[in-house]
Amino acid sequence: MRVPSCTVQATPVAPGIAIGRVMILHSVADHGKNTTITPEQVAFELEKFHTALAVTKEQLAELQTRLRKKLYDNEADIFEAHLLLVEDRMMISEVEKGISEELYDAESAVYRAVEKFAAAFSAVEDVYLQERAIDIRDVGHRIAGNMADAGERILAYDEPRIVIAPTLTPSETAGLDREKVLGFAVETGSATSHTAILARSMMLPAVVGFPRELLDSLTVADKLIIDGFSGKVIINPDAGTEEAYRLKNLEAEKLYRQLSGNRDLRAETTDGFAVEIVANVEDGEDYAEIRKNGAGGIGLFRTEFLFMDENNLPDEDEQYEIYKKLMISAGNDPVTIRTLDIGGDKLSSGIFRAAEQNPFLGLRGIRLCLRERRDIFDTQLRALMRAGVHGNMQIMLPMISCMDELLETKEIIAGLKAQLLAEQIPFADSIPLGVMIETPAAAMIADRFAVEADFFSIGSNDLIQYTIAADRSNERVGHLYRPAHPAVLRLIKYTVGEAVKQNIPVAVCGQIAEDMTMVPFLLGLGVNELSMSPGSMPLVKKLVRSFSMHECAELVDKALQCNDSAEVTKLSADMIRRLVPELADI
Repeated sequence: MRVPSCTVQATPVAPGIAIGRVMILHSVADHGKNTTITPEQVAFELEKFHTALAVTKEQLAELQTRLRKKLYDNEADIFEAHLLLVEDRMMISEVEKGISEELYDAESAVYRAVEKFAAAFSAVEDVYLQERAIDIRDVGHRIAGNMADAGERILAYDEPRIVIAPTLTPSETAGLDREKVLGFAVETGSATSHTAILARSMMLPAVVGFPRELLDSLTVADKLIIDGFSGKVIINPDAGTEEAYRLKNLEAEKLYRQLSGNRDLRAETTDGFAVEIVANVEDGEDYAEIRKNGAGGIGLFRTEFLFMDENNLPDEDEQYEIYKKLMISAGNDPVTIRTLDIGGDKLSSGIFRAAEQNPFLGLRGIRLCLRERRDIFDTQLRALMRAGVHGNMQIMLPMISCMDELLETKEIIAGLKAQLLAEQIPFADSIPLGVMIETPAAAMIADRFAVEADFFSIGSNDLIQYTIAADRSNERVGHLYRPAHPAVLRLIKYTVGEAVKQNIPVAVCGQIAEDMTMVPFLLGLGVNELSMSPGSMPLVKKLVRSFSMHECAELVDKALQCNDSAEVTKLSADMIRRLVPELADI
């Protein structure tokens, strides 16, 4: 029996329209298995585990090769991290201990080890690190499945269909047949997950946050429309609705072809205000590929991936080589590198010395580097200064909340310069030093910071959640996390205004930099640089080139008089509909 026609609102993570019948991908095997063994069975279980490791490594290498053959080079690099996990000595030792000492069978020992490490990542405040818990579970489930001879979840297609599932792992997403899968809707996930990144690259319309009750009630006879632009999912649409969405899909495809053709145009308003469009980069991926999307540099290079192995923290030379490679790849384009921004619960005993009761307000970012791990901070700064001679580098300090932190860091840098000079090691003597504005405290003393800093970068994700006191990853208060909140706009306005007085640039590197409804406000506030995922650049450039700075400034003035975020968002949506109607429904 088909589900009655209805519309639900999910979260869009990959644009496009998909129309088709359902393909149901059921949950993987139970992860709570706790089967015990006798001491006599230990050797057999250890051998089974190591055999599964070898098989898993072969499968992941083959998956990489398949993706590269389809020209998904950057996405294939996602599985480099998966391969490293298969070879991770800490993970392997934990499983071996579970088998040899705790007497669990190999499959149970893998699940227990995976959950231990994944839980540590999930507890961390940083969304990027939270998403890595999914990668850990993905690898663990593959290893356990190879031991149980369960194989991968296989889809049998009788026609192109829309996949629905509680979740999709990165490797399952990469394994989807693009000719047979129209799109997907899953219950759990986010726009920053590797699954979402793969969906966007594979041009698969996708949403997350699909209701569990519908997952349990839909059958292969039901038809869906997935709107990857708005997040709407229409169950068993009528003929008129289906035809309207088919026309919308044709228009969207035409628009995206046009946007791609204009991606190298300058991001400049109709009255001459220029904005730099740069990329957020998660690891040492190939900048040449990012440049093809129209990037004019790197606005945020996250260095946390270097510190994931607690038993092998990178030394100065290792970091230098990574930063040097990045700088050479970027050429003359600016590269902003954020110093270590790990924080939260006890992620790694190699970095943290104690767990915290409230990690969201605890020892994270610059606080950790200055107060507990000066050794790590000094090593990273020396490596950065050395690599700075190879390109156009900027250094950015995260989680700054008071002047002492900036001034102390400047003193440290001065001391390290003296060391490098004495050691006759080449280094860049004048790397711009910037402050991340991601707490209300930092925004409210922007006038002081602007005197000492060379630039500001607004970390809007944290600024929003700290201003509104709503954890953006907590679904119970997610409705309060509103980028267009008038209080957030006022903090950004003050920050930019004080930067202008000291003639220093202001960038935005959070999610709002690529949020269509927020871009006009950022322009009107006078933001100089927008840093985002590479795939969003052509669309944002189109927006910038469609407005005048004067119109955007007037829009900001109206927004600052609004009572709530809904009024603010409507102002922007109305302006987009009036000036760029072709983007209004995207």
